[in-house]
Amino acid sequence: MNKSSAVIKNDRYLKTCIKNEVIKKIPIFDSYRKFCNKVGQDAMKYPDFEFWYYRFYHGRRDFNYDRSMDPVPKTIMDIPVKLMYKITENLDPVERAYLRSMNKSIKDIADSHAPIFDSIKIFVSDDLLYWHLNDKLFACLKTANGCEFHAPKGSVIKSDKSIMNKSLEYLVPLFKIPNIQVNHLSLSFYDESVLDGFLSTQFHAKSVKISTTIKTLSLRLLSAMTPGQVESIYMESLHTIDGEIVLRYYETEQFKQAKHVELKGFYKEDDLLKFSHLKSFKCELCFLEPTDYQRIRDASYF
Repeated sequence: MNKSSAVIKNDRYLKTCIKNEVIKKIPIFDSYRKFCNKVGQDAMKYPDFEFWYYRFYHGRRDFNYDRSMDPVPKTIMDIPVKLMYKITENLDPVERAYLRSMNKSIKDIADSHAPIFDSIKIFVSDDLLYWHLNDKLFACLKTANGCEFHAPKGSVIKSDKSIMNKSLEYLVPLFKIPNIQVNHLSLSFYDESVLDGFLSTQFHAKSVKISTTIKTLSLRLLSAMTPGQVESIYMESLHTIDGEIVLRYYETEQFKQAKHVELKGFYKEDDLLKFSHLKSFKCELCFLEPTDYQRIRDASYF
């Protein structure tokens, strides 16, 4: 239908749309989404839609009810602070992360609980970006006119933004939450063109796994981790190891302050000198001569 100003201002037409949704027994949230798709987001705010939906639902089908004498409806900000604190305490970290974006008062209450994520996994390619927050999956898929954002429980939002810009609306605020704790972070990147926007924030995690097919990308992703906070590093470089990049990797504060490291790819025996500060490490070595085995066995670096 045409979303013209005449339609939006036609009160009777808007209420007829709502009544038809009630008659069809469409759930209220699905009804409101369908209503907005028909007449636009600005035609009617959700609280007003909810009022007329339930009025029609309970059999009062007249359109001329005067709401001017109705009491001012309660909002979430009318809930006592002590009760709000209890509510936010019982939310999982994902739910609390989105609640904090509503307004400053709720943000302050939500931030009083340090969010703890057992696992965050982020995958990036040229036409897909998805992330897991614990067991909840979010995804942005590239379309001809922008992207589609898929949230848990099947909700879909169409946008004219790129998959990166749309995803950053959710991911940047997430990693800026005060005192956020992430036990394990997995970063799988297969498109370097989107990296600059992604590295506008610092990652916080005790353990990180980095997987990429692009030589310079693994080092840039590691450099985005908070030094000293990341204790375990797993580098899964799906490309030929570059000696210069390896040397730069050893010089990062993230590597110097790590406790456990696992590296995929073939490294030289002399590289083991760089591992002496670690509590544990695992890597693949390139043996060129039989004597190399003896040198490793007799190594006194540790």
